[in-house]
Amino acid sequence: MNKSIHQACKQARKDHHLLLNDLAYILNIDQGNLSSFEAGRSPHSKALAGYQILFNLSIQTTIGQVFQSGHKPWIDRCFRLVEKIDEYAPNTPKNRKRIEGLDTVITNLMELQNG
Repeated sequence: MNKSIHQACKQARKDHHLLLNDLAYILNIDQGNLSSFEAGRSPHSKALAGYQILFNLSIQTTIGQVFQSGHKPWIDRCFRLVEKIDEYAPNTPKNRKRIEGLDTVITNLMELQNG
């Protein structure tokens, strides 16, 4: 994850004399999630967009880098969801469609991750 964009977000918040819980309240985001975002430990699209809008930060060139590390966990969760669907009700038309959709999402995420 790109630390510099997170540091810029945190610094922008501090430059505006806002506490972490102030910004969490404004953005309607859990304070712990926002703290993880500022520390560069987790991606958060709503936080990223919020910092851009509220503090006029440019994120256009860094958004791909911020979310690049998020692909692997999303892929893993998609595979686990497919397993859960297969385990509980794999042969219904609705669930077959869900699995097809997840397969497409997994393919897209893997292409993004592999560049």
